[in-house]
Amino acid sequence: MQEKNLSEPPVLVFILRPWSLWGGFIWGFAEATLFFIVPDVLLTFVALYSFRRSVKVLAFILLGALAGGTLMFYAGQHSSDQAKAVVLRVPFVSSTMFEKTHQSFARNGIWALTKGPASGIPYKVYCVQASHYSGWPLFLVASVLARMERFALFWIIAGLLGFVFRKSIRRQPAITAAVHACIWILGYAWYWTKI
Repeated sequence: MQEKNLSEPPVLVFILRPWSLWGGFIWGFAEATLFFIVPDVLLTFVALYSFRRSVKVLAFILLGALAGGTLMFYAGQHSSDQAKAVVLRVPFVSSTMFEKTHQSFARNGIWALTKGPASGIPYKVYCVQASHYSGWPLFLVASVLARMERFALFWIIAGLLGFVFRKSIRRQPAITAAVHACIWILGYAWYWTKI
């Protein structure tokens, strides 16, 4: 098995390491709490090289996001104003986002979480308010749906691209990594000008 890994392109060896799974967990947790770059960056990168491996990375990202979301849920329950103030310090999070999510919760209850991905409002903004609209078990159910809704589109696109361009990606993994990075940088540049 070691010989097979040594013959793989360097980038592919990186994604096959166990710590890529734990990196996904940490990134999912971080983005659900105080980090501002989505774990989709890692997920789509892995999906380009190995869709099978990306399923495992997705599971770890989801678990990390649920752990971070739970922390924010309880922070909002125990000290709502402090939790909101901390989240407002995250780059690109605004008080307008809190107003919009409050209105969405008032209309949709805990299911407002599933509206988040389309609105571009970070999950953490919903999490610190969610305890006012639901208990923790229902919050987890809504979170799984919301997170999967957010991850699915880019993950599936990356997996399809990885399948269609498999030979090119394996021949030129560094170029693939550079293109992937450029796409995410341009995507974030566009997003940050719109919020």
